[in-house]
Amino acid sequence: MLVASLFGLTPRSVLTVAPLGEAWHDFYLMAGTAAVTLVGLLFVALSLHVAILFQSEHRDFRMLAAEAFQGYLYVLITSLLFLLPVGDSHFTTLVYALLNLIMLGRTALRAPSFFAAHKAKGGATNQRWRFFVPAMAYLLGLLAVFQIWAGQANAGFGLFAPVAMMLAASTRTSWDLLEYIGRVRGSA
Repeated sequence: MLVASLFGLTPRSVLTVAPLGEAWHDFYLMAGTAAVTLVGLLFVALSLHVAILFQSEHRDFRMLAAEAFQGYLYVLITSLLFLLPVGDSHFTTLVYALLNLIMLGRTALRAPSFFAAHKAKGGATNQRWRFFVPAMAYLLGLLAVFQIWAGQANAGFGLFAPVAMMLAASTRTSWDLLEYIGRVRGSA
């Protein structure tokens, strides 16, 4: 709000020029706050056991940590993007589309390496959801962009679902990472 006031905008006008309007303001404010808090906790937890991250036998663990971090980063960037006080929603939706494409590409590149490292370790094959859920979230984000560009009124679900899915998936992955650290530390 301080930055907005420097440009001569009142808090009320900032909310009205944001592409999603006042109705979504609190949602994105809360989602961004949750993402920042959770990524901070993930950093603290992993930094206490950073040596495990860089051991070759725990390569799958490092990729899971990167995927969880990416999920929180996605929520944070999405929240910041939709809280920007810009008058041109085409700019916002274009940046959102690029964000979803980039994150989808990063997940697609990371998944095969994770599965290979996890399989080499004798890990279970039920870990596909760790990459399937984020990929679905990014695809839903892209669908929302196309709905917005087409003028469809039901694009709101496509803007809510990716954020909710990424917060849930990243939080679950973070919890599993903490359990993994506990098992590794317990066997040492």
